Amino acid sequence: MIYTKLPKVNDSNKYELEYFPSRFHAAVFRLWETVRAAKIASVLGTSEEVVNKAALDMGLPEQEFNSKWEDRGYITTIRNAWHILPYDQILALLEKNEDELAVLLKEEDFLATKLGEKPFCEEVKPVPLDSEGEKKLADIREISKKYFSGLFGGVPCFDFFDGNADEAGKEVQQDELRMIYSYCGLYGSVLDNDISVSYPETMLKMYRDVGVNAIWMQAVLYQLVPFPFDESFSSGWEKRCERLKEIIALAAKYGIKVYLYLNEPRCMPLWFFEKHPELKGKVSNNKASLCTSRPEVMEYLRYAVRTLCENVPGIGGFFTITCSENLTHCKSRKEGVECPVCKDVPIYKLVSDVVCAISEESRKVDPSIKTIAWTWAWENFMSEDDIRKCIDVIPKEVIMQSNSEAHKEFVIGGVKGEVNDYSISIPGPAPLSQRMWEYARSKGHDTSAKVQINVSWECSTVPFLPVFDLIREHMTGLRKTGVKHLMLSWTLGGYPSINLKVASECLEDPSEEKYNALLKKEYGEYADTVKKAASLFSQAFREFPFHIESLYFGPQNAGPSNPLYLKPTGRKATMTCFSFDDIDTWRVDYPREIYIDQFKKLSESWKKGLEVIEDMPDCLFKQAAWGGYALFRSSYLQAEFTNKRADGDKKYLSEIAEEEKSLALLMYNLMQKSSLFGYEAANHYYFNRGMLAEKVINCEYIKKALDL
Repeated sequence: MIYTKLPKVNDSNKYELEYFPSRFHAAVFRLWETVRAAKIASVLGTSEEVVNKAALDMGLPEQEFNSKWEDRGYITTIRNAWHILPYDQILALLEKNEDELAVLLKEEDFLATKLGEKPFCEEVKPVPLDSEGEKKLADIREISKKYFSGLFGGVPCFDFFDGNADEAGKEVQQDELRMIYSYCGLYGSVLDNDISVSYPETMLKMYRDVGVNAIWMQAVLYQLVPFPFDESFSSGWEKRCERLKEIIALAAKYGIKVYLYLNEPRCMPLWFFEKHPELKGKVSNNKASLCTSRPEVMEYLRYAVRTLCENVPGIGGFFTITCSENLTHCKSRKEGVECPVCKDVPIYKLVSDVVCAISEESRKVDPSIKTIAWTWAWENFMSEDDIRKCIDVIPKEVIMQSNSEAHKEFVIGGVKGEVNDYSISIPGPAPLSQRMWEYARSKGHDTSAKVQINVSWECSTVPFLPVFDLIREHMTGLRKTGVKHLMLSWTLGGYPSINLKVASECLEDPSEEKYNALLKKEYGEYADTVKKAASLFSQAFREFPFHIESLYFGPQNAGPSNPLYLKPTGRKATMTCFSFDDIDTWRVDYPREIYIDQFKKLSESWKKGLEVIEDMPDCLFKQAAWGGYALFRSSYLQAEFTNKRADGDKKYLSEIAEEEKSLALLMYNLMQKSSLFGYEAANHYYFNRGMLAEKVINCEYIKKALDL
C-alpha cells in the first residue's frame, strides 16, 4: 500500500439538505444521472425497485444510464456524494478500497484539498416519511415535471467531439510551440485508461486546424519506469508506457508532439524512509522529499528520465514546475521541517540541478527532445538575482517559460492588487515576466509565455469566453517582447475554439485586416455582429473583481448550480469545488459592497453584448456568451443574497431566488444543447444537469420559506 489515510471526518459538522424529504432521497436525486440504479440500490442497502420508486416519486425520468460517467465523471460523483454519504458508502459507490480512494484524492490534482473536510454522515438508507417529508416529496415531483420533463435528455454528457476525424493533413513545420492540455484529459489516470478517453482523434484534428502543435499531460516517473527503491510504486508501468506510445503515434498524425509535465522527484510517505533513511529530505504533512543533494537521488532522476526516453521514443519534451507545487526537492515548498543536508544549499542550485538532469539525460537519448523550465512561483522563493543565477547554469537548450501576467499590478473598483496567474480580464505581459525573458534570451534561451486563452479560473465552465479584444491585446503585447512559444492553458481552457485562432493569428500578425478576415471566414455575414459583441464582452470582463484566492474560492465557476442559503452555514469555501455562502472568503481584499457591485457591473455590461447577438442564429459563440452571463450574473445574485439576507426584505430575497432559478434553467438548457457546458478536465463536470435541477428545487424552497 502507498497511502492509507483518507481525510479526517469532522464529527461536529453535519450537512443538512432542508428541501429534500430525506437523505435517502437526496442521495438518489444526486446520483441518478451519474450512477447506475442497481449500484445506487446496492450502496444504499435496498432494492432497485425501491430506488426506482424514489426516483419516480421525485419526478425523475426512467434511468437511461450513460456509462461514460464511470471512467470520465467519477469526480462529479464524488462531489455529489461527499456531504451526504459516509466513506464506506462512497467506497462502495466507486468500487474502491481506502487505499485506492486515498491515492485518487491525492493524485487527482489535489482533489482532497478541493473537496475540503469530510463532514460526518450517517449511513444512508430508506426511511419512512412523515407528513412533512411527503409534502416535500410532492413539491419536488411537481417542480421536476414542470421544468424538467426531459431531464438528462438532450445532447449526452461527454459527447464533446462527434464524428470521425478526416484524413490527417500534411504536417505544417512550425518552430513556435503552441501547447495545450487536452480538453477532456483525465489528469491523474490518463495512462490507466484507453487513450480515446483523453485524446479522441477528432479533437486532435481540431487542434491541428487551430494551430496547436503540442499537447501536455502530467507524468509521474515512478509510474513510467521501475522505481529502484521500491518497485511496488511502479506497478503497471509497462502498460502505461504502451499507452503513452499510442498517444504519441496518434498525435503525430496531426503534427502534434506530446510533452510531459514533471514535478520531480516525487515525495514519499514517511514509512518509505524506514528502509531508506539516507534518502530522506524535508518533512511536511506526513511525507518527505527525496533529497536531491544525495547522489543516489540525482542518479535515480537521471536514470528515470533517460530510461523513459529510451523506452518511449518520440516524446516531444518535458516541462517542469520546481517551486511551490508538490513537495519535490527540499526547498520546493516553504512549509515543513528543514532538510539538514540542504539547509545551506541555495535554492537556485536545487532548482537548476533538477532542470539540468531532465534536459541533459533526455537529449542524450534524442537531441530533439525539448525541456521547458517554467519559472512559476520562482519569485516567491528567490530574488531576481538568484533567478538570474539559476538561468545562468541551465543549458541554453532549455526554453525558459514564465507566466505572462505574473505580478502585474491593477486597480479594480478602487482596490489595488496584482495578478499572479490565470487572468484573461487583465492581459499581460507583466514587467517581471519581461525582465526574466529578456535575461534568458541574453543567455541564449528561447522563451515561452504561459497564458490562458479560452477560460481561466475567472470562469472555467464554458468552453471559451468570447473576449477577443482582451486576447488580441495580450498577444500584441507578447509579440513586442519577442516571446516565441506559448503554453496555451493549464488543465482548464483546452477546447479547440475560435479563441485559439485569434491568439495564434494575432501573435503572428496583429493587424485589424487580419482580424476582420478571420471573423469573416468564421462567421460570414455575422462577422461585424460578432466583432461588436466581443468588444462589449471584453469591456465588461475588465470589471471582474480579480484576486487569485477569489478565483479559487468564489462562486463564478459553479454559477447557478451553487445553492442559496437562508441562514448562514458557517461552512468554508473550498478551492475550485464548493463555494457555499462564504462571501468573505470569496471577496478577499474587496469590501463586500464593491465585490458585489463589480459583478453587477460585469453582468449588466455583458448583457449589452447579448443584445447585439439577439438575432444571430444559434451557434457555439452565442451559447458561450450566454453561458458566461449565467455564471457572472449568478455570482452577483449569490453575493447580493448572502449579503442582504439578514436585512429581512423577503420580497427582495424572493426576487433574487426567482432570477437565480431562471439562470439555473438557462444553464440547464445550454447543457441540453451542448456537452461542453459545466465541464472542466480536472474537475470533470463541475456541475451536471441534476445539480441545476436541484438548484431550481432549492430556489422554489427558498421562495416558499419566505412566504411569498
